[in-house]
Amino acid sequence: MPDERASGMILFRTTPAGRIYLLIKNRIGGHWGFPKGRLEPGEDEIGAARREVGEEVGVHQPQVEAGFTARLSYRFVRNRQLVQKEVALFLAETDEPGSLERDEVEAMEWLPLPCALDRISYAEQRSALLQAEARLQRRGPHQDG
Repeated sequence: MPDERASGMILFRTTPAGRIYLLIKNRIGGHWGFPKGRLEPGEDEIGAARREVGEEVGVHQPQVEAGFTARLSYRFVRNRQLVQKEVALFLAETDEPGSLERDEVEAMEWLPLPCALDRISYAEQRSALLQAEARLQRRGPHQDG
């Protein structure tokens, strides 16, 4: 059983130049990754993910890709205590540019896949992004679900 559960989204936009992904830089720790946060009491994973992207990056109408969830599990130390964390990342398209909305997000940037992979701080999130891109390539352009 994890000590913490979190949820977030791998957000993408389709531009004339190709697909771009949204990354954020956390103010605490300075790492780059996806908008995500802890589940609140009574909240399910998708509800938490929608709330977090609205709160952190001002995206309020993400179009969630049915059937895709990347699950990450990792350990870290906080206040000398080992914490086991599980994160569910949903894949969602948006036409909203987003905006920084919360104190803990220092920066955000839309990047094409190679640049996003270089920018992401942790291997688990790079792997999730590669899974998302593979899913989108199988789906083909402009198809639903």
